[in-house]
Amino acid sequence: MNGNTNPSSSPSLFNINPSSDPVIIRAHISNCQIGRIYTDTGAGAEVMFEHCFMQLPENIKWEKKAATSPLAGFNRTATWSVGSITLEVILGTLPFQSAADIEFSIVKTDSRYNVILGRNSMQKFSATASTVHGMMKFPTPAGVATIRTQEMEPIECMQIFKGTSDIVVHDNGYVSPNPKHPDQRIQIGATLSTNAKDMLCKLLAPNIDVFACEPSDMTGVPREIAQHRLNVNPNITPVIQKKRAMAFERSEFLDNEVQRLVDAGIMKKK
Repeated sequence: MNGNTNPSSSPSLFNINPSSDPVIIRAHISNCQIGRIYTDTGAGAEVMFEHCFMQLPENIKWEKKAATSPLAGFNRTATWSVGSITLEVILGTLPFQSAADIEFSIVKTDSRYNVILGRNSMQKFSATASTVHGMMKFPTPAGVATIRTQEMEPIECMQIFKGTSDIVVHDNGYVSPNPKHPDQRIQIGATLSTNAKDMLCKLLAPNIDVFACEPSDMTGVPREIAQHRLNVNPNITPVIQKKRAMAFERSEFLDNEVQRLVDAGIMKKK
């Protein structure tokens, strides 16, 4: 990030080669330096993608709140977020620096971006982003700060992951819809024609996100849609059973599975 006291006006277009790339910046979010932040003045919501959220310190992740409404229009559909979280965002470098508390919707989808700063953030910072000049300017107590777009990052950030179509097909009639998890298989009907099987594979390829391949894939479902509960009689007094020992191999496997649920935010330590 570059902060300076250049005048608030942007350089003349006669002196530069106009850019059509998005303005991609770096910022400090809750004391973590995060890159690949896309400034989108047309976005009505501030977004933090889940792959970025999962890299935050544990004490920050526990501040996540449950989602209460979908993001209308995100990815051209109504998308439920994994949750929301309010974090301090610091733009610029000292002495040309400004900070604001921003509420992010945490979205589970593949993207080259880590964060999207929308028009709400631009208003809080009184910032102006120019894709033509490849920079963003905003006022600070020390003067006007300038942040230039990350070098070589805009082209990379335009390449949004859509998922791979490389479905692994096995000889026994099973397929692995997610190439990252070839051991997780589903069976295609043996009575289907070859053409029908090919069409089914083409349908599965762009929709691998509906399969829960790991614990983190099971987060973000609103309670209004799905909620698990134990069907027990509330009038019965709970009985504490004695501790049962397990073989080392089973105990180790159980510890690993519990840790995966903790890392995904499904379980919490007390």
